[in-house]
Amino acid sequence: MTEAFTIGHEELAILCDFVGGWGGKWAANNLRTDKRQALDRLITNGFLEPAGDAVTKYKHTDKTELLFAQLCVGISGG
Repeated sequence: MTEAFTIGHEELAILCDFVGGWGGKWAANNLRTDKRQALDRLITNGFLEPAGDAVTKYKHTDKTELLFAQLCVGISGG
C-alpha cells in the first residue's frame, strides 16, 4: 500500500529546479534547515535519488515525472 505524501510549496519548488535542469544548485551541505528537510522528504518519498557516485548530487525519478504529468493534466483540464 502506498502512503500519501503531500507536496508543499517548498518541495514543489525544489522538484521544479531538478526537472528544469537546475538541480546542480542544490548543494546539500549549503542548504538552510527548512530546505534541507524538504530535500530529505523528497528523497525519502522517492521523488529524488542520488545521481551517480556523488552523495551530494541528486536527480529526479520517474515518480517525479508522473507527478508532473498528473499536475499538467489537472491544469490543462485534459
